[in-house]
Amino acid sequence: MLRLSRGLQCEKAYLFALRDGRKSCITQFPGDRKVNFGTGERHVLTVSKTRGEPSTSTNLKEALCEKIPVHHDLIRNFRLNFGPSVISQITVENLYTGLNDVKTIVKETSELDPKHGIVYRGLTIPEMIALLPREGNSPSAEAVFWFLLTGDIPTQQQTASLIADWTLRRKKCTEWWSGPHGETIASVLRSMPETITPLHRLSVALTIFNISKQAKEAKKHGAMPYTYWEYIYEDSMEFLATLPAIIGLIAKGQTLTNVSGDGDWVQFLLDCLRNVNESLDGRKSSIADFLRLYITLNADDDGGAPIAHVTQILGSTDLHINEVLASIVLAYVEEPKSGTMLEWKELQIKIKNILGRTWTEHALKTCVLNLLNRDKLIGYKVADFCDPRYTALLHYAKQHLPNSEIKLSEDITRILRTTLRHSKRKDIYPEQNALAPVIFQVLRVRRHEI
Repeated sequence: MLRLSRGLQCEKAYLFALRDGRKSCITQFPGDRKVNFGTGERHVLTVSKTRGEPSTSTNLKEALCEKIPVHHDLIRNFRLNFGPSVISQITVENLYTGLNDVKTIVKETSELDPKHGIVYRGLTIPEMIALLPREGNSPSAEAVFWFLLTGDIPTQQQTASLIADWTLRRKKCTEWWSGPHGETIASVLRSMPETITPLHRLSVALTIFNISKQAKEAKKHGAMPYTYWEYIYEDSMEFLATLPAIIGLIAKGQTLTNVSGDGDWVQFLLDCLRNVNESLDGRKSSIADFLRLYITLNADDDGGAPIAHVTQILGSTDLHINEVLASIVLAYVEEPKSGTMLEWKELQIKIKNILGRTWTEHALKTCVLNLLNRDKLIGYKVADFCDPRYTALLHYAKQHLPNSEIKLSEDITRILRTTLRHSKRKDIYPEQNALAPVIFQVLRVRRHEI
């Protein structure tokens, strides 16, 4: 009866969504707003909606139930009308270089815009930061998740509903991190050599976790293909709600105690990590706000990234969710190519050790260029424009950190841009990993001193 009722609800939602979608596939966000992005520029935001009107449901699954049928209908008609159209050419060289710059996968959640950098569902980074509901002083992780799945900017009520949903789910799974099951995972992690990286440990933990319970049962009992997403949704939401606890197990190597599961995703994450370092208090430290911003900036990769292709391919196989995720995690081990946060931290320590506490412009310039000549300068790359994620972090740092804490990063950037600028080639720009570890370190130390 429940299944029939849900089916009728979905069918009704489909009819209304299809009706609205036929009227207009693009609508504007009600009440365009002017916002200041921290650069003095005021801009009028217009948010395109490619799934009909935004859902009013406070339940994410119901919202998806409204949107998935109309989305399938739009794609079906699009392929029917434009299926034979040629949009790209593949050369022999492309085949040997991994199809670089060849569009081979449709990825709707994000893309790389030639003028604005990465955009999520058609919104630039500044627009997304300005529009998404906040938890504290930064966009909520739950709001970003809702936005990526539906294409709608969620309301504060919808965001709160998702926070409550994840809180309820994780409280049903406390044995994942505090019971015998959690101890099994922790014992496996403790047996691994210290040289094993955290991402490799996460891959092992995901392999062990039996996340795909409902999906397995649905496949076993012959669920209809068009309903299969509902079971995957339940498994995925259960996993996402409790992911911070898995991270806590990896960090500590033993079961977590005194973790209530309350709060939003970031508060729960810091609650789990507090068992590792008591200086991280998720409800009092400004690091929670920064983590929310960092999650917002890195919620997705552009469709051209190799990892996006790996995800698409593995998602089309019969692997279970935890197995797919375990494989995808390994693809991030050496990312980003310009250097990880740990590598930048080590590089900054090395520069400070070479120069001492005070340095001259000439000494810093000589040190930076020597490192660059040896191909050891981390956190920078040649590009057409500065990554908007770095710009957002710089704006945050200028608001919340003393200027002295980010001076070295800014000085290195200035030296590279003025020294290596050439009219016939692209400029060199910093990536977010040239600044994010500095912010993390300052916030952590400041909280520890408090």
